[in-house]
Amino acid sequence: MTWSKLSDDFPDDCDCLSDAAFRLHVEGLCWSNRKLLDCRIPRDHLRRFATHPEALPELVAVGWWTEDGDELAIRHHAGYQRTREQVLAQQAANAANGKKGGRPRKGTGSPRELSEIHPLTRSASESRSERDGTGSGQEALTGPLAEDAHAREDDERAAALRAVRARIAERERQRQATP
Repeated sequence: MTWSKLSDDFPDDCDCLSDAAFRLHVEGLCWSNRKLLDCRIPRDHLRRFATHPEALPELVAVGWWTEDGDELAIRHHAGYQRTREQVLAQQAANAANGKKGGRPRKGTGSPRELSEIHPLTRSASESRSERDGTGSGQEALTGPLAEDAHAREDDERAAALRAVRARIAERERQRQATP
């Protein structure tokens, strides 16, 4: 799938156009991108996508489209659109990445590839955490180390829960003491 890009001031630029010309311009950008035409549309394609082909002279008059023999060249907002080569290169990269597959399924027996995290880009929560690292791309703790880490984590959660309950109880006491 391809995309047509419109800047946030696109509607402001189009204030001078009739509704039919505005629609034809957007339809032309979309058609060109869908068919990878690099903003050069064969004239006979116009009847295949245009709701209002009669608005073409208006787009030509304002200079947003030009007529070049059997082709119509879109000028306005053409610079925002990706070229055919860019789209095909991205599609090839996406296909190659898709063939690599997603994350390995658990229990397949194949070792997980670990992504290397640069120490300067590690977040503060990761660097101080004693979690086992699963899901973060880091090697998980196993055995007694994992049990200790989980026990400490459970203790920390229990202490935090006790503190929250104490604050709630204190607020309730204050509320009841206030007439």
